[in-house]
Amino acid sequence: MQKYNFVVLGAGLAGLAFAKRVSENGYSVLLLEKEETVGGISRTINHNNYYLDFCAHRFHTRNEALLKELFSLPGFNMQKHLKKSRIYMFDKYLKYPFQLQNLLRAMPLSQSIYCSLSFTANLIKTKLFKETSIKSYKDWFIHFYGQGLYEVMCHPYTSKVWRTDPSMISADWAEERFQGEKIIYLIKRIFTKLLTLDFSSYSIEDEELIPDGGEFYYPKRGIQELPDAFVRAVQNHSVEIQTGIKLSGINRKDKTVAFIQNNSSETVSYENLISTIPLNIFYDLQDKKDPEIKSCIQNLVYMNIIFVFVFLKRESISNDHWLYFPDEKIIFNRGVEFSNWSPEMCPQGTTSVCFDITCYHDSALWNMPDDKIADTAINDAHRIKYINKEEVSSYHVYRLKYAYPFYDLDYKHKLDTAVKFLETDDCYLLGRTGMFRYNNADNSIEMGFALAENFVNDASVKSIYDYKIKHISL
Repeated sequence: MQKYNFVVLGAGLAGLAFAKRVSENGYSVLLLEKEETVGGISRTINHNNYYLDFCAHRFHTRNEALLKELFSLPGFNMQKHLKKSRIYMFDKYLKYPFQLQNLLRAMPLSQSIYCSLSFTANLIKTKLFKETSIKSYKDWFIHFYGQGLYEVMCHPYTSKVWRTDPSMISADWAEERFQGEKIIYLIKRIFTKLLTLDFSSYSIEDEELIPDGGEFYYPKRGIQELPDAFVRAVQNHSVEIQTGIKLSGINRKDKTVAFIQNNSSETVSYENLISTIPLNIFYDLQDKKDPEIKSCIQNLVYMNIIFVFVFLKRESISNDHWLYFPDEKIIFNRGVEFSNWSPEMCPQGTTSVCFDITCYHDSALWNMPDDKIADTAINDAHRIKYINKEEVSSYHVYRLKYAYPFYDLDYKHKLDTAVKFLETDDCYLLGRTGMFRYNNADNSIEMGFALAENFVNDASVKSIYDYKIKHISL
């Protein structure tokens, strides 16, 4: 039986970053990946010479040291972009992130007046009174923006994406995604823009988009280039990567992992086990059981995504990187046109769009046939004049499980209980899926490095469950 210093379950960005850092310091690592390629959620599919991300992963970070290290990976390069995006509301394409004057002008007059007064009154209230009861995402949003804008900017899209009312979503989700400490900057930006008049068109053909979502980086042929670069970086170190495997059992007492690859069973031994896989799957595989813990983990819910990739016989639809669709009568949440990220993502003279649809595993949407869900997405996009379905040449449907951890109001207690139980006997949780933490690609890599450095530096506490990630506002 072969023994490793570390066995890592899952070869996404967090697991690969961890393997890179510890192997640079002489440790042996085995990464076990169920898919045929590495990358986890940060993968790219090549379908008929179209490069398709899972709704395109931009890479952005304020960690200059991290960025420098990534650019030093062998054979890896990214190009800088300025994010351009819009949101479809009131039968118009509005700039996004919202420019308040652009939004208010698009609304019916009575609603615009109500939102303006609500926002102003709420701003005064937050200056005079300290809010102490922010528990839900709804509480958080109203605290900063007021009831009127909550009804317009937050409730429709959030409830559509999460299939849940924002009052049932933890405020932690907002803090992690939007950073409460940046709200003062955001408010200043809104009022600065109110001093300018905005007479831009609301049409999808409008090319006068102002980059307003910050800089980001992106490889020429999809985000897959990033995990592939990590693989090249560790190939001369004591790192083995096995793909296409099926885990069959984890013996915590004997410190062994059993798996099947190419119809052959194998068992390996570890000194430390790192899990980046979904918590419920990890719990079921390992032999340490407890009914209370099982109940906690079963009630930590992940959301799935259905991607409908649509291929069109035209060079371009718009110059947006993202389009958001909060209207509940439209089946998809977002649209991403890959040729706007890099012209090498599509064959010449064509373009492709990824429509993402979030749902839970037991929902009617998840079980809808591919042809029906694709036809619905294409017809909805045609109806709102985003695409012309006569230009559609084909489509491809891909279903991704465990895409988003869902933060309900009680998730933190359940997660604390599960982590305390699982992170024993030299086992550690890591990554977006393994730690049940909604974070970006740069955060996953940072977490991988941080856990590795705790081992390299022989820290008394190895776990990074409470590690403070440097989040960036969307």
